[in-house]
Amino acid sequence: VHLPECDLWLDAHQAREMAIVSHAHADHMCAHGRVLATPATAAMMRLRGAVNCKFQDLEWGEVWECDQSRAEITLVPAGHVLGSAQVLVQHNGTRLLYSGDFKLRPGLSAEQAVVPQADVLIMETTFGLPIYKFPDSDEVLGRIREFCRDALECGQTPVLFCYSLGKGQEVLAGLEGVDFPIYLHEKHFHMANLYRQFGVPLPDYKLYRAGSKINGVLLCASGCRKGRWYQQFAQRHDLRTAYISGWALHPGAAYRQGCDEAFPLSDHADYADLIQYVCQSGAQKIYTLHGFAKEFAADLRDCGLDAQALD
Repeated sequence: VHLPECDLWLDAHQAREMAIVSHAHADHMCAHGRVLATPATAAMMRLRGAVNCKFQDLEWGEVWECDQSRAEITLVPAGHVLGSAQVLVQHNGTRLLYSGDFKLRPGLSAEQAVVPQADVLIMETTFGLPIYKFPDSDEVLGRIREFCRDALECGQTPVLFCYSLGKGQEVLAGLEGVDFPIYLHEKHFHMANLYRQFGVPLPDYKLYRAGSKINGVLLCASGCRKGRWYQQFAQRHDLRTAYISGWALHPGAAYRQGCDEAFPLSDHADYADLIQYVCQSGAQKIYTLHGFAKEFAADLRDCGLDAQALD
């Protein structure tokens, strides 16, 4: 997103001289010359390879003033992953709020989202259809723990496929108190260490070392299945696998992902949260991005709101 009056780039997909990055997922970050972000996002970007960026950390609620346009920028917790931020831009008497990826439901490993008042809202709508209603997260995490215990009692090794940033740490936090060892793939391991550095409480975990045999659960990304180490791991263990994503709400998700089970745990807002977000912001003009942007904008217009999708 580009705000021309302020000459500000938000989550730019191409390298810019300066950009604001809401969080460190690959589809939102880029190797810009200068990056304005929360300290946690900056640390994650460095961990994920953006070592040549010049970072300017902005704490929650701290106001940064753009030199050229005099726009005032404030970062507000988005609840998506640790350090994920909404961007509040105040310029010429108008308050514009860019949501980035967000969720309103409380989580175990990210800050609770706060919704500022805004005149103009630019929001993500990944799950912008009424069919997307996520079950209670605690209930889903309970089912995941039960899945792991059942597998181990049957002499199988449970494998949980989840993103290495955000989802992996939420699942890990949800395994607090289990009576079996937790192993993490290398990328999950380093990200979990970073979360701990920022004060997020996580249960004990171990780094999985390729070629070794384990007696607990393994957390790794779905893409790991393409690696030689995983093929060797599968040969040494009787696996029971689970896919963890908001998209697991779709019937047949486990089959399509080649897994034994699928659990609908998401770090995005569902449809009800999207509606609540619009109402809480008080925005009079809404732009939608990502996912079902056109459909959600149409629903808002049906409610009498001025909304349109940004193609």
